[in-house]
Amino acid sequence: MNADRLTGIVGFDVSRETFARLTDYHDLLVRWSKIHNLIGPKEVDELWERHIADCMQLWPFIQTSKTVLDIGSGAGLPGLVLACCAPSAQEIEFILVESNTKRCAFLRHVGRELSLPVTVMNTRIESVSRETIDVITARAVTDLSGLISYSEKWLQKSTIGVFLKGRNWKTELTEAQHCWILNSDTTPSRTDSEGVILRVSEVQRV
Repeated sequence: MNADRLTGIVGFDVSRETFARLTDYHDLLVRWSKIHNLIGPKEVDELWERHIADCMQLWPFIQTSKTVLDIGSGAGLPGLVLACCAPSAQEIEFILVESNTKRCAFLRHVGRELSLPVTVMNTRIESVSRETIDVITARAVTDLSGLISYSEKWLQKSTIGVFLKGRNWKTELTEAQHCWILNSDTTPSRTDSEGVILRVSEVQRV
């Protein structure tokens, strides 16, 4: 993968600084996964396009935010990837919430090594007490109804949820609308022909 090819996939300019950080993140993830199984062996060859580029699609939707909360960060997808996209001079905080201690160790290590603006919280999302959040992100954590339940106390206010969803997104949205009144819109995914970037806001219980 090179910067020009990555730019073509994600649809926005990838600076040399950003590409260097993403490359370092990629290498650290591959190295740690050999010992800690953060991603499966078969996923390593697809890491750039299947995972990193997929997560980078969220950047245009969060780039003007001050505080981003990432639910179930796992190996840093999308939280660390988005933190890599943030220009060094930009004041933006990424709060990575992950209940698995081993994964939190990796998140903190990458944050230190790459000097990323991340705060890692080794806890469940239900225990997070931060009040002011601009955007909530998530990828491959749970269905939309579950994400809204986790995020309700923020999405009821001015917070926007920006979620990567696969081919079942329409079903998930329909099911969520049985329980929630919400504003939503979608943008087609550039890495998944059946997937979308799903944004939700102004959530209220039915």
